[in-house]
Order: sequence, then structure tokens, then C-alpha cells
Amino acid sequence: MKRLGGITCVTCVLAINIGFAISDRALGDERELTASNPMLSNVVAAFESLPTESRLLQFKPGNAAIPRGGHFQGIQMRFEADKSRNVAFLSHDSETIAYLVIAQLPAELNGNGRAIRVYALPSDGQSPPLRHGGGMQLVGDILAIGLEDNQQKTRSEIQFWNVANSDDVVQLKQLTIRRNGAPKDKTAGAVGLVQREQDHLLAVANWDSRAIDFHVSNSKPLNDPQCQFKFDVRWQVDVADKRGWKPDPSFGSYQSINLVSDTHRNLFLIGFQTDPGNKDVADLFSIDTKQGPDRLLQKLASKQIRLQGDNHFRFSGGAWIDQDLLGILSSERDFGSVVRINFVKPAK
Repeated sequence: MKRLGGITCVTCVLAINIGFAISDRALGDERELTASNPMLSNVVAAFESLPTESRLLQFKPGNAAIPRGGHFQGIQMRFEADKSRNVAFLSHDSETIAYLVIAQLPAELNGNGRAIRVYALPSDGQSPPLRHGGGMQLVGDILAIGLEDNQQKTRSEIQFWNVANSDDVVQLKQLTIRRNGAPKDKTAGAVGLVQREQDHLLAVANWDSRAIDFHVSNSKPLNDPQCQFKFDVRWQVDVADKRGWKPDPSFGSYQSINLVSDTHRNLFLIGFQTDPGNKDVADLFSIDTKQGPDRLLQKLASKQIRLQGDNHFRFSGGAWIDQDLLGILSSERDFGSVVRINFVKPAK
């Protein structure tokens, strides 16, 4: 393991004791959850107005014990008004365990930030472990993240975390979705989550996003012990009807996917990939779960983003909505003396 400078961690006991901070609070946590996601008035217009050039942010890592191997996998960010700061969440895999890095950044995104916590994400007690923490999405105070066994590639979990207090995140264990099947079929390398009028829609992409499974909640609040997700429908790239896809019929090996909604309750999926030509591309799809599985996703637009430094969507990518503006986030591969984040967002 390597050590990096300035985080104070609370040691906990896990199957692998690596001294990461984590909370094992009971499900009846009293903190209020915000389960709503910000909506855009026009998702297609917001996507098309994205600049193609990125801006650079960075934060200094702390002194937590970091497991060997792996790289950043997913990224999300939000503004915390009560503490006048932005908070970035980054997932990471390793040779032994998946973990979550939380960093604070200045309110105006005009200076350096610092890591404030590193959390181990628990595996399922089986071998090989669920050591691959993949693409994720934040909806209000709820962070949904996929963990998978990236050795045999037969098992995965979607975990849900209450990050209302980003200094002390809490797992909502009643929502955990466990998957197993043939190699690569039921992995969970990327997940997206969005609130609808009566429920939440969850998208789970398997290995290289060859199939996306959609799950629907039972209309109860996400922090309700009775809330559960149920599988609804699967979309598969090899049987998809791509007639009318724009600007082309390609579907990438997305390492992150995010779901977004407009004010008319239309749903969209954004996929983030670094293509075979090493170009970083975001693709926009409409979602209509009332259509047949072959027409559920329709490609609407594609945009290449020029990222700075060693940042690529194959390491991490994510959407960020702020005051009816769509932003895009990415990170570099791994820790260094600083961790560089790229963000792309139109001027207000």
C-alpha cells in the first residue's frame, strides 16, 4: 500500500482491515435525505451547448492508506451551501477492495481542494472480492454505485449510500441489489439513477455496457426500510434497433453512464467513453421504457470533449447539473501529488 498526506481516517474493521473510514450505522438514520435530482429544461439543448474544451481543477490527496492497483472509475460533484464548498465523489478499484474518495473544492471552483475522507466499500464476503467500484450517480443525498468481481466476472452489487453528511456517509443496506450470472453478463461497471414522479429508475450496465438492465423502485422513499428495486427490462446492443440513431449507429464501451431528466419528465442517458482512437466522447440517448427492448434507447447526439492532462473518460466520467446547466466531469487515472479533475460547463 502507498500513503498519501493529510486525511484523518477513522479505523474500522472490515474483511480486509485497511484503516479506511466507514460508518456501520443502523438503517434508521435520522438525518433527512434529499432524494430528488435536478432537472434540465431542455436536455438536448443543454448537451449541444456543452463546450468542447475543459477547465482544470485539482485537489491534494491525504495520508490514508491506499490499496495497491486500480484507477479512478466514476465521478460526481455537488455544491454544499451550508459549508460553502463543492464536494467531489470519486470511486476507485484496487487489487483488494473498492473504495470511495471524497474531496472538497472551493465554492467558486477557482482554487485547489483537498481530500477529506476515504471510505472502503464493503464486499459480499465471497471470493474473489467485489473489488471493482465502477461508474456511479448521485441523486440528491443518495449515491448509487456498482461493485463487481472483475476476476471471474460473475457477481456484482449495486450499493446505495446516504451522503447527506459527506464527512460521515451511511450505507442504505436495504436497497442493495445483488447480481450473479455468466461471466460479464451480470457485472455492474456503471450505474445511473434518476427520480421520476412516483419512483426511481436505476440503470445497470454490464461489462463494457453490452447490456443495460433497468430496475424500478416501489414508490417508497429510498430511506424507507420497505423500499426495494425490481428488475423491469433489459436493453442489449446486439439486438438494438438503431434506425434513426444520430449522428451514427455506434454504441460505445461506456465506463460510466448517467441518467438525466427534463422538466417534462422525459428521460435521457449519457454514456462516457474513450474510443479506440483515444478520443473522449459523451453520447446522449433518449430513454422510453414503454417501447420494446430493442427501441428503448435512441441515440440523439454525440460530442467529443478535449480533456486536459492525463484525464480520460476511461478513468472516470460523470454528469453534473447546476442551475439548469449541464456539466461534464472527468479525472486522471490515479493519485499523484495532486489529483486533476476536468470539468466542462457553459458559462452562466
